[in-house]
Amino acid sequence: MRVLAALGAPPVPRWQRACVDAMARVQDATIVVLADVETSDHEPGDRAPDADVIVDFTGRHRGRAVPLGVWSFGFGDGASVAAGACGTLARLYRLTADPDRAVVLHEGWFRGPSADSAGTRSVGDRVAFWCARVLERVVARDLDLLNATPQPTAGCSDPLPPPVGATGVEKLRDAVARWRRRERWTLGIVPMGIEAIVARGALPEPAWLRGQPGDRYYADPFPLAATDAGVRVLAEEYRYRTGRGRIAELLIAADGTLREAHERLASGHHLSYPFVLREKGRCFCVPESASAGHVGAFPIAEPADRLGAEEIVMDGFRAVDATLAQHDGRWWLFCTRHGDTNQTDLFVFSAAGWRGPWTSHPWNPVKSDARSSRPAGALFSIDGVLYRPAQDCSRRYGGAVSINKIVELSPTRFREHPVLTLAPSPSWAWPDGLHTINSLEGSRITLVDGLRVERFP
Repeated sequence: MRVLAALGAPPVPRWQRACVDAMARVQDATIVVLADVETSDHEPGDRAPDADVIVDFTGRHRGRAVPLGVWSFGFGDGASVAAGACGTLARLYRLTADPDRAVVLHEGWFRGPSADSAGTRSVGDRVAFWCARVLERVVARDLDLLNATPQPTAGCSDPLPPPVGATGVEKLRDAVARWRRRERWTLGIVPMGIEAIVARGALPEPAWLRGQPGDRYYADPFPLAATDAGVRVLAEEYRYRTGRGRIAELLIAADGTLREAHERLASGHHLSYPFVLREKGRCFCVPESASAGHVGAFPIAEPADRLGAEEIVMDGFRAVDATLAQHDGRWWLFCTRHGDTNQTDLFVFSAAGWRGPWTSHPWNPVKSDARSSRPAGALFSIDGVLYRPAQDCSRRYGGAVSINKIVELSPTRFREHPVLTLAPSPSWAWPDGLHTINSLEGSRITLVDGLRVERFP
């Protein structure tokens, strides 16, 4: 496949050079760079070599007739598609004869700067691999995306991303702002199953945890079992003094009263998001431990103060909030990756069994969207349809929960659509965030967590 990359006058932006470099690594693709066409006195067709596809960074090749089309990036204000949140909507288009409509080949949403976050430093760097990813699909003869229904480009047609942010002054300002506030999470119980919550379309205010010590917070609740005394829950316990999370088991009454709390798992690195894996009558805790460089599972023995010996689930990938599910005879692992993209880029892996070996999805990361990527709880099924909770980080980390309907999930394909956002109400006692939701199967109990940002003068 012959790809023409049409670049403008120097200096060429770093992200465009990175895009060309990424395409050059695609097997069976030959990249031809046509530089500085903006200074030419001739039409692009006068000097442009033949190609199967043109990636146009200049805006001068729209009318070229090539077999796989002319591709071009578009950027725009993302507030209109994120309930007013500051951000950038980015798209890779296959242009059409209609200047106002184009086929969307890839799309993402990146958070902008706010009082709670510096936002994405370089949107261009984050989209630089998109052309290569689409090329890989085309080389594999996955051509459906090229012939999708064209969408309006209004509001997302700027040829360049916003300027690189987070200057030294901004970083200092953000550090001071963080020092003057403290994030406190807590847990809440909702007397409804998750199916009823989805049908309702909103989350009633939970019964918040009562008796949480002031030197710590609890977050990321995963239910174990319901008893006459309340619901047993695994959760992250974060102590401000150590600046590190560990896994605790709590017994919480229906009114939110904390009846028992004891440590289940601690480590020399941060632990959180204690996903509960159930298989053949056994339970395992799969905590988030990206700092360890692997995903591990710990048997939950009954009764015991400590979890059992760790089994390695996946090694060599610094997974954040690993969430496992069985579907169509395979195991699936959803996560983001430790680092700057941990709230934006979703990765999917599959295996015959949950102990692996795992195969990376060929489209990884399968989506780049701060509104609906990072896992926020166990997957669930309603009427045979699979749904995936994810964090909505459009305003801040853990601002709300997005419920995504999975439309396609196979070793070679993935597609999901957000169908519902569950956000905290400003009138709630914990009004500033919500980033985990889990129901106890066979009961009318759903657990969430809530955020309160305490600000100091």
